[in-house]
Amino acid sequence: MTIDFDQLLDSDAQSALAEEIVTTTAAVVSNASAPDFAAHMLEQGFSSGLSSEQRHAAVVLQTYAVRCAKEVLTPALDSSAAERAETLEASLQNHCPADALSALEKAPHAAAAFKAAMCRSMARKCAELAAAEMDRLKKGKITILNEQDEKIFDQQHAERQQKQTQATTAFLSSLPQRYPDFGRSLFDDIRQHVQRDIEDRYKSPDIHAKVDSLFADALARMS
Repeated sequence: MTIDFDQLLDSDAQSALAEEIVTTTAAVVSNASAPDFAAHMLEQGFSSGLSSEQRHAAVVLQTYAVRCAKEVLTPALDSSAAERAETLEASLQNHCPADALSALEKAPHAAAAFKAAMCRSMARKCAELAAAEMDRLKKGKITILNEQDEKIFDQQHAERQQKQTQATTAFLSSLPQRYPDFGRSLFDDIRQHVQRDIEDRYKSPDIHAKVDSLFADALARMS
């Protein structure tokens, strides 16, 4: 089934939909929301005021976003995080018109406003994770009385942070390939807006440098 997303949903609607689904997915992978409850709330949220055709388009975009966000937001978490995202994805996909999701994935220019807003929101989440972690470390290490336990904790924590950094830079560096028509300019736009947002929220130059390094590393991977 072919869906004309841009005919059914204007750019503002696509952007609002993207913000909603990325926020919802982040809540699901962090276990702040159960997948089934999240799917129900999505039905009651932005898309509830849409026509039948628009809702079909919306659920395809939502499923696409969960699939993308899962790759970026779960590597540093335990395996249950990805499983929760997969449950949410499956719940949404049950309502997708046949072949519509694969058609969207094969058309990088389709629903450009949604994809741009989705990527901005995902990048902002990743930057927030990196900034919050740096801020926590600056306030002091977590005290663990057992020396061996502390070593294990530090090693596991470092591994998780490395996985998250790798997932973030891989995602950012992939934008020109994912979306040939606008991916490179989208990367520049995201970098500018995310860095400004982090600078407004955190005053530490170290945190600014940490977030900037995500984009610098991604840019290096593009070349």
